[in-house]
Amino acid sequence: MEHAPHRFEITRIELRRIRGFRELDLDLRTSDGQPRKRTLIIGKNGTCKTSLLRAIVIGLADTPDANRLISEPIGSFVSGHDDKGYISILGSEDAATLPERSLSKRLFRQGDREGVLNPEIYTFTPAFSEDLPPFACGYGAGRFDVGTSMPDRAYRVADSTYSLFNYRHQLVDPELTLRRLRDYFGTATYERTLGGIKLSLGLTEEDNIDLRIGGGIEISGPSVGETIALEGWADGYRVTFSWILDLYAWAMKAETIDQSGNIEGILLIDEIEQHLHPSMQAEILPRLSELLPKMQIFATTHSPLVALDAKPEELIVLRREGDHVIAEEDVPNFSGYSAEDMLSDPRLFGTNVYGQETQEKLTRYRELASIPKDERNPEQRKELRHLASEIYSMEGLAERENETTQLLKRLVAKHGL
Repeated sequence: MEHAPHRFEITRIELRRIRGFRELDLDLRTSDGQPRKRTLIIGKNGTCKTSLLRAIVIGLADTPDANRLISEPIGSFVSGHDDKGYISILGSEDAATLPERSLSKRLFRQGDREGVLNPEIYTFTPAFSEDLPPFACGYGAGRFDVGTSMPDRAYRVADSTYSLFNYRHQLVDPELTLRRLRDYFGTATYERTLGGIKLSLGLTEEDNIDLRIGGGIEISGPSVGETIALEGWADGYRVTFSWILDLYAWAMKAETIDQSGNIEGILLIDEIEQHLHPSMQAEILPRLSELLPKMQIFATTHSPLVALDAKPEELIVLRREGDHVIAEEDVPNFSGYSAEDMLSDPRLFGTNVYGQETQEKLTRYRELASIPKDERNPEQRKELRHLASEIYSMEGLAERENETTQLLKRLVAKHGL
């Protein structure tokens, strides 16, 4: 290709009347003003997590690509009864030396038709043309199928992020990518990169991912057991491996890989934990950060195990208030939290950690225990004793309750509370 996409890192996002976001302002800078490398988005179903990823893509894309993606059957992009929306993606090609710039889109809706209003607002340096948008790759929740080849045209944002908008979209054939990557890198960089990919999948140095002479990819080693073809690999491994290879395919096409083999650009992943065992969920974000140190990662998750590794300032918690969605301002400092703590915190995942039957018993127990002792009737006293016996016979629950009680007693004794 004639020119590679410009390097660009996002520092702020502003949305107005986009899907459930009446007004959303996100500051993605670190304490020293630099663009942060990781942003994790959580929230219940229906809080527009995927819509936020799509809005980022629409903001980064040029007008033809933005209109192409908006036309996909994903529902209205402009909020409610409004006829105009606004997306602004602010950032810099080099935050240390260049001022913050803006990529903006004004959207319209006329009946069932939506699109980008002209003229589109690009406020980059004169060298930055809307024909050369930043490099971005995006992966939707339907990223299962592979086998497509790269389009003949030059790199387009709409091509590399299409699975975020169309779940039937095929990813690039991983075997074809792996063969091209070997030729593109040369032996030393290829082996180092393949080692990083293995690490991101939770494999070891003793495990192997090999291109077969007769065609296909095979995996072997102590973490895998017998030698298997890629098609027979467990879904969690196979799907994650496939989208990582797809990312490298687009990076080669866009020429955004530096001399050390690092991709520069923006990565957007919906439901990053998809098909992964809890042990892999807890490690996927730091491993991807190690594999892709020069990429800005935006990911959504429903897993407290994934969120546990993010810093509080890297977390965006979306919450619905009536007909619109807001970003939670009071994200707790969860340093020292367990996955259970994050799961139960109402400001984070807000989920009861017990099964339905246990929840009902605990709720009823609290109701009865809240009645003054001299006001409980015989039936209530009998039920309370029975529930107490049942609850404290649950080994795990009893241990947690006892540990908490003992800790509180020690604190009271120590501080005279």
